Amino acid sequence: MIQIEQIDEVLKFRLARSLFGRGLYFTTAYWVDGMMIDTGCAHTVRELINALKGHPVDLVVNTHSHEDHVAGNAALQKLYGAEVLAHPLALPVIENLDRRRPLHPYRRLLWGYPVPSKGKAIGEIVDTRHHHFQIIHTPGHSPDHICLYEPAKGW
Repeated sequence: MIQIEQIDEVLKFRLARSLFGRGLYFTTAYWVDGMMIDTGCAHTVRELINALKGHPVDLVVNTHSHEDHVAGNAALQKLYGAEVLAHPLALPVIENLDRRRPLHPYRRLLWGYPVPSKGKAIGEIVDTRHHHFQIIHTPGHSPDHICLYEPAKGW
């Protein structure tokens, strides 16, 4: 299940595996200026790819390495040649996601196993064609968690 909302020049994707037409647990990804911020779970990759038609993806930034935020990475790399950036602690996780990595049963049900993807360590700044994002390391939810701040827009 996917719900799409346009906020200014940002596309917000609320993504969830559905059961009987209802979303079980939503995660969120964003597209802005050719950049995806997170890519959802394994059960929603096909819907995300279809929703992105007409919105090229040059770059993917993962806010952290949990399976509900990185599962579309490999598909976007294959389809668009998108570069994936993440905190250095996230890279070994996203590059080795497979069925040997144990997931709690609820996580397997809700999000599934992502296809591994290759990434690079994110720096302190990420630039798109029209935006300049500062990267802020925000461990807590996950030790590899980051936030993006666009000062000109106040995002």
